Amino acid sequence: MYIIEGNGRKTQHVWEHIKRRHTGDKICVVGFANALPENYLRNKQVIFYEALRQQEWLPEAETFIAKFEEQFDGMIFYVDCTPEEAAGLAEIAAKYNSRITATVAGEGEVAIKKLPLKKAA
Repeated sequence: MYIIEGNGRKTQHVWEHIKRRHTGDKICVVGFANALPENYLRNKQVIFYEALRQQEWLPEAETFIAKFEEQFDGMIFYVDCTPEEAAGLAEIAAKYNSRITATVAGEGEVAIKKLPLKKAA
């Protein structure tokens, strides 16, 4: 699982990540209502889902992954979550085959990091 972490606008970094890690893949961007960078990424023909509520969104994320795993090669959760929530999403992602990325709020410049996945037993 990848995280795009930092304090600042992440849309350009998301697009660079898509080009670098998902070329030729069918992907979607999932997030909270009225909080997705659609204007910038819509021109890139990315599919959007405003499927999450800001409170208790991890169970909704797992339901979304389970429901749409067969349709997408990768999913980007544009949620600017906490590092703890990102770790929870990594645990969920380990159960599925889709490649998952999350945006994480953080200090400093925006950077893309790879989190090691612990495969579920």
